[in-house]
Amino acid sequence: MSRLRELPSGGVWTAAEQVWFAGVRLRATMTVLRLADGGLWVHSANEPTPELCAELDRLGHVRWIVVPNRYHHLHASAMKARYRDAQVIGPRSAQSRNEALVLDVASDDERLPALVPEVAPVALRGVPFLDETLFFHTATGSLIGADVMMCGCAADHFTWRWASRLFGQFGRYKAPPDVRKNTRGGPEVRQALDEVAKLPVKRILVAHSDPVEDEPLERLREAWSFVRA
Repeated sequence: MSRLRELPSGGVWTAAEQVWFAGVRLRATMTVLRLADGGLWVHSANEPTPELCAELDRLGHVRWIVVPNRYHHLHASAMKARYRDAQVIGPRSAQSRNEALVLDVASDDERLPALVPEVAPVALRGVPFLDETLFFHTATGSLIGADVMMCGCAADHFTWRWASRLFGQFGRYKAPPDVRKNTRGGPEVRQALDEVAKLPVKRILVAHSDPVEDEPLERLREAWSFVRA
């Protein structure tokens, strides 16, 4: 499943692999952007197998490796070892979970928008359990995240199809169950979501589900309605 697939707008690719998490088998999707200078921006890296790296090398030179939150750091260090001059972006909280992870630029670094002007960082504040930063790719209207929301569908492994029905999110986008369990509503997270809602988002790309292209901001609002209850 690790073959890169270009999305219709062009300049954006995704690739998925299978991972076990909390007893279910999930798709873990990597997103790749080609920047204006031809370099590649790799979000939530998959395992850098020779086959995957050969595909990346055909697209361009990997310049940025993005760890989106505390949990999506699994292959970042291996990807960095393969592309030694790439810079790693991520939250400092991820380093407490992975001693091998070395960050070049923190997600909240004020320099980040200038370093990668095509991709605007939007912190999902008020959710320290996840500590995720979303990224808005202005050229394609793509909001790129990891665990901001997910749903189950017929394409998923039977374990997640079963669990997503149990959690009421088969065919319905919600925040992941562990995120909902460990997140309290409050003005900070509501303000962060309001900031996202102002962006001209055409689609949302997430780690564990298909691209969200049908009313993406409405799906996001529904997924996080629990913080407004």
